[in-house]
Amino acid sequence: MDTTEKSDFPVTRRIIDRLDEWVMELASPLLPAEPVEVNLPHMSGVLWKFREETERVVLVCKAVRMVSGIRVAFMLAELGYIAESGTILRTISDFSNEVISVCEGYGKGSPAPDQKKFVEQYFAPMSKDLDEFEKESRERWVTRKELFAGHVRWATEKGGDPVRLRKILGFLLYGYDKFVHGGYITAMELYNPFTGRFMLRGHESNEKREENKRAAASKLHEVLTALGCMAELWKLPDLVEVISRSADDLHKSGELAGS
Repeated sequence: MDTTEKSDFPVTRRIIDRLDEWVMELASPLLPAEPVEVNLPHMSGVLWKFREETERVVLVCKAVRMVSGIRVAFMLAELGYIAESGTILRTISDFSNEVISVCEGYGKGSPAPDQKKFVEQYFAPMSKDLDEFEKESRERWVTRKELFAGHVRWATEKGGDPVRLRKILGFLLYGYDKFVHGGYITAMELYNPFTGRFMLRGHESNEKREENKRAAASKLHEVLTALGCMAELWKLPDLVEVISRSADDLHKSGELAGS
């Protein structure tokens, strides 16, 4: 992201610019990826895969999506595409919650059944045809609520309030769900009462853009927490330190929602 002519949200921009190197450090033991030929009725070509199917692969892939997502979510908020930015932030919430839950379980060396099943299900191959899809669609997948159990255990061990944590996480996701499902409020936010038209090329209010950039910055703090958990799980103290320091800088920056 080019920040040479940008003066607002300097801490957020600086941290986003560093995310790539942190993800690459976390992913480096798995690289290079290997090409795998895919020949299905609906697609063919080459996919890239890692040499193992472990929790490390799951976490790295989730980190890749988190970092790619937070960058574009901030860019979209800046351009006024607030609904699209919110939709991406909602997916980042899922990714970060999954990362934290898996780190909590595997960090103890004895993941809970739901955490272990979540990792196993991540590598389930895509259905080859309609019949296989119909059969696999009846399989029960690990739910968001079940993965929250890892957060509850973590909060309890750290002396926090697990009940309040569960409520906060659930309430935040409830709000972001409105973006994903095209909720009434998310469409009407784009209505301009002065022109009687919808703002389909970016919200025209600088205040609204600012509000959504703060939302993206707050979600960035969540991303840093997840990346820090990964670095701690894999015993990378230098990386833990730099991520923790960045999270602290962001918290004190005044750039987060509610600041």
